[in-house]
Amino acid sequence: MWEHTSTEAGHSDWVRDVAWAPCLLPGENMVASCSEDKTVLIWKQSEDGSWNSKLLNTFDDPVWKISWSVTGHLLAVSSGDSTVTLWKAGLDGNWIKVESPALEEDASQQQQS
Repeated sequence: MWEHTSTEAGHSDWVRDVAWAPCLLPGENMVASCSEDKTVLIWKQSEDGSWNSKLLNTFDDPVWKISWSVTGHLLAVSSGDSTVTLWKAGLDGNWIKVESPALEEDASQQQQS
C-alpha cells in the first residue's frame, strides 16, 4: 500500500510530464518534472526521505515532455517552440545544456550548401 509522505512546492502551473531517472546508485532517487510554467525541475530525495527541487532551466515556451537516457546521465527536454534540448549534470551538480539536435541539423544543412 502506498503512503503519502509529503507535498513539496514546485511548479506554478500545470505539470505536463514527470520522469523518474534510472537508479545509478543504490538509495539515490531523482525525478524530473516539466510544466506549463516553462520550467523543468530536478527533484532529489535526501537521506531523511524529503524531496528537494533544483531548477534545471526556464524555457521560452511551456515544456511538454521530458525523458531520461537509459543510463540516467542525460535528460531530453521538448518544449512548445518545437525544440529538443539535451541536459547533463556536471560534476559540481549544476546542469548544463549539452546540445540541441535541431541546431545540429541546421548546421549540417548549412555545411552542405
